[in-house]
Formats: sequence, structure tokens, C-alpha cells
Amino acid sequence: MSPQAEIFIVAGELSGDLIASLLVKRLRTLQPDIKITGLGGERMLEAGVDLRFNLVRDLAIIGFAEVVSKFPQIRRVFKETVAYLERERPRVLILIDYPGFNIRLAEQAHRLGIQVLYYVCPQVWAWHRSRIHKLRKYVDQALVILPFEENFLSQGGVNARFVGTPWLDMMKLTMTREEVFAHFGFAPEKKLVGLLPGSRAGEVERLLPIILEAAEKIVAERPDTQFVIPRATTVKRELIDHLLTMARVPVKVIDAYRYNVRSAMDMAIVASGTATLETGLLGCPMVIVYKVSYLSWLIGKSLVNIPYIGLINIVAGDMVVPELLQDQCTPQNIAEQCLKVLGDPKEIEKVKYQLARVKEKMGGPGASDRVARIVLAMLRGEDDPAAAIALPAVHPPEPDAPDATAES
Repeated sequence: MSPQAEIFIVAGELSGDLIASLLVKRLRTLQPDIKITGLGGERMLEAGVDLRFNLVRDLAIIGFAEVVSKFPQIRRVFKETVAYLERERPRVLILIDYPGFNIRLAEQAHRLGIQVLYYVCPQVWAWHRSRIHKLRKYVDQALVILPFEENFLSQGGVNARFVGTPWLDMMKLTMTREEVFAHFGFAPEKKLVGLLPGSRAGEVERLLPIILEAAEKIVAERPDTQFVIPRATTVKRELIDHLLTMARVPVKVIDAYRYNVRSAMDMAIVASGTATLETGLLGCPMVIVYKVSYLSWLIGKSLVNIPYIGLINIVAGDMVVPELLQDQCTPQNIAEQCLKVLGDPKEIEKVKYQLARVKEKMGGPGASDRVARIVLAMLRGEDDPAAAIALPAVHPPEPDAPDATAES
């Protein structure tokens, strides 16, 4: 295999940037001279990707209104990327989530004869079901991270394999709860509640003031409560500090050992997204919150047809943790749900047990290594790149989980 057997990789969100960086590191371990170019964020840059544009910093979007406002920049980056693919002809294009951009890019790569691998596939089981036809037509290999996705996509004719969940590769804990409390100065006699308002500035601006009001109500009922924000790297510290000037409760912001801190939390208030699955896999009870612009909410509500919005509940096939969406996302409702759990040891144990069951479905660590080996098999031109890889077992969906027969 030539050292110039190039890979082009695209991730447009913080979680995708993290996942891509793990994959790139593993690829470089298995083949140190491999050339990798792409679009992504700081983690991919640190991992050695020749980054052509920082999508995570400049074009991570949530909601339809943000798509409209940033469309000219999205279109420019897309055209420049297609021109690069036409000029350089990489051997494999790896796409990670970011479906509005990446599915269109898959079509262009397919036209150019470039192999397309989609890792962390669009959630077509939730909305935009028509995308499954484009995945079947333009994607050579779909690698999915939720156990029910393989069956769903395969029934739609997509060449899909379940590879496990990369978050289990990321979440390497190095501290006990007692060590976390001592290191960060948390009071050991108090409950620790985590505030996770999202990874984009817009959602933090929308959600954090509501969450802080909820924190005030919680501490009014339970003075033995303390609060922490494990800050997402894509959210500027200055924004968090500015919003905290409105808070009437002390909140500690931490920028290191985030997974260790999250594993030590007794409860969390989490913005809907990948953070709900991460927090659940760490065994932490939570309340999921979600609020977008009214226009985005109306459009999304008309398109999405699943009973839950939080990934942890979707994988569980049940409402393991409560969800407070849009008008229900109020300080009073958030506080009530948190106090309900914090005040009931039996409820805490019940939720922790259900979260442990979800973790059992996720295939264990090693997803990054599996995907890297499949990528290298594609570079070698193997007919079935996933055939020789030890893939995790696929768990059938729970009775209420999304399945291939769900209506659009």
C-alpha cells in the first residue's frame, strides 16, 4: 500500500471530532505513514489530520434556523471540498455524522469513484427516512454505533455493520469518586449535580439560564447540593462565566478530567445530544432538556417520529430518564425531576440498574480499532472489508425501540 493512499475524513460536531480523532490515532498506529486530510475540529488537528477547514468551530449547527443563516458559508466549504476531491482523488472518504453536509458529499465522492465509509450514520430511524435510499446508493460501508441500527439499515439495503460505541473508548476513568472530590474541592458531605448545557454557544445561551434557575430551586429544597459544569471545549469559558454572573448559587466550572467528574456526579441536567448517552454509560442519573427556536421546534416536530429524544432512552427502548422538551423545559420542572431522584435512594438504584443494562448492549470498547482495520481493508481493495474483523454481537431491539417497520 502506498504511503500516499490518502484518506479524507469529515466531522462537523464536537462529538464527531472526538470520534474522528480516536480513529485517526488508531489508523496512525496501524499504519504510521498514512496520509489523512479532512474537515473537522481541534481534536482531529491534534491527532495529525491535515485540516482544511474547522467545521466544529465555525459551522457546528443546531436547528433549521441556524442552517439558513449559515448556508452561504456551508455552500462555499462544500464546493471547495468537492473541488479538492476531484483534484486529489483520495482512496477512501470517511464521513462522521453531520448528515446534511456529508450525504451530499457522499454522492459527489461516489460520482468520482471514491470509496465511501459512513461512520456514525444519520439517524434515519428517527427522521428524514428518505435518506436511507441515498445511503444505499452512495455509501460502500456504513458502520453504526447503536445496536439496533444495523438491522434497520440492512433491511433498507444498506451495507451496514455494528462496530460498537466509540464513547467506551473515550471514557477511560483514572480517578475514584473520592479522588475527584478531593482534587476539585467538592464537599464530600454534599450531593454533586452536573450541569451540561450543550456543546454549541447557541444552545448554551438558551439552556444554561434555565438550568441555573433550576439549580437555585434545587438548593432551596436541598442545601446539601453542589453544582459543577464540565465545560465542552467548543464553548468559550468567557460565555460560561458571563452566564454564571446571573446565578445565585455557586457553580464550579472544570476544564479537565471531565469524564472522571461526570462519573462522580450524583445527578445531571443534560442537553439532548450525545452527552446523554455518555452520561448514561457512566451510570449517572439525569434529566434531559431540549429547547430550540420556535421555528426549528415546529419543523422538527413535524418530521421526527420516535417516542424519545434522548439517545440513552432511544437505546433503552424506554423512558429510563425523564425528558423535558421545549415548553416543558422550565426551571420548576427540571428542579422537580432532579429532587425526585435525589430524594429517593431506591429511585437512584433503579435508574443506575437500567443504565447498566443499556451499557451491556453497546458492544464493549474497541470500536475505533475495528473501524480502523475496516478502513485499511478498504484501502487494500478487499471485497468485504468487515469480514475478517471481530465485530460485537447485535442485540435485537427492545419491544418499544425503533425498528425497521416503524412508520415515517
